[in-house]
Amino acid sequence: MLIDFHSHILPGIDDGSRSIEESIAILDTMAQDGVKLVVATPHFYCHDISAEKFLIRRDMAFEELRPYLKPEHPKILLGAEVLYSSRLASEPLLEKLCIQGTNYLLLEMPYVRLTNNLIDGVEELTDLNRVSIIIAHIERYLHFTAYSDLEDLMSLDVVGQLNSKSFSERRSRKNCLKLIKQGYAHILGTDFHRIDRGDLPLSYGYDIISSKISPEEADLMVACSEMIIKNADIDKIILMRE
Repeated sequence: MLIDFHSHILPGIDDGSRSIEESIAILDTMAQDGVKLVVATPHFYCHDISAEKFLIRRDMAFEELRPYLKPEHPKILLGAEVLYSSRLASEPLLEKLCIQGTNYLLLEMPYVRLTNNLIDGVEELTDLNRVSIIIAHIERYLHFTAYSDLEDLMSLDVVGQLNSKSFSERRSRKNCLKLIKQGYAHILGTDFHRIDRGDLPLSYGYDIISSKISPEEADLMVACSEMIIKNADIDKIILMRE
């Protein structure tokens, strides 16, 4: 089952979809691509808004969209793309930011070098045993940090997510494939923002993985995706990629 773990399809809540009409157009595209489930992950910045207010805004955006959904559209689960902050460890509503029905949290790292302090902060989150961490679009951080820094981050008990669009450019595709081969990348997402931004469908990434590595590797990532939605223990998912 094709599951998109990263999207900005809820209307008017962040820098993603600007309207209900655009949200429907994006969902139409996903349905044509064969996506059966999509996680709506609007940006959450704890320095700008409280988790309580964010969750109210997110749920309102979904309720505005709900009457216009079509039977062929992928099922929508609510979540968030949570920007890392040292404040998260003490956030009382942290679990509410997880992917609906799971304890998996999509965490975005700052676009700076991955210092020991940042990596230690993520490790603190994993040690709390309140949430399981998915690191969003791990390939992007290589624009800001050394590969060894990213390795240190991904050596924690975390799951790695890649964006389909990153397979379209030679350098980023090479990085994505390397991250998969080393067992750091487990799932895909489109990070779909707007219908005219050039975001690529989920199948694009899977097709590249199948052709450049193997169909079995693509199937393994699909299996990891399904396990996360079933809220499987993160250790089992990490072991599948080792």
